[in-house]
Amino acid sequence: MRDFLRDGDPAGAAEVLGRPFAIEGVVRRGRQLGRTLGYPTANVALEDYVAPRLGVYATRTKLPDGRVLPGVANIGCNPTTGLVDARLEVFLFDFDEDLYGQVIETELVAFLRPEAKFDGLPALIDAIKSDEAQARAILGP
Repeated sequence: MRDFLRDGDPAGAAEVLGRPFAIEGVVRRGRQLGRTLGYPTANVALEDYVAPRLGVYATRTKLPDGRVLPGVANIGCNPTTGLVDARLEVFLFDFDEDLYGQVIETELVAFLRPEAKFDGLPALIDAIKSDEAQARAILGP
């Protein structure tokens, strides 16, 4: 399973586990840069999890109330905006509620691309838009 995760193959990890690989944790306040870019994220520390390949994933996140929402997540260190400890940052589609302090569980569905350093915020925003479109296509309505 670890090799699948390190290779960015969540489907392979799911076959070994018998279920999708998921990261569960408390949503913590970040720098709130995603919010200013139009992509607010729920930030979860990786803690003791096997670190999957750093990059962008199509995801499904289970909220404390049982709802499961599609999204797109970055697992990484944010090389464009200032390095931080590797973490999960998930943008939930069509969602605008406060999750700070709540426990969420995010399943990695598909690896979209490796984490990259972009030449400024406009390029980063363009990449996020493309990531969102790709994740929506994979996850369906």
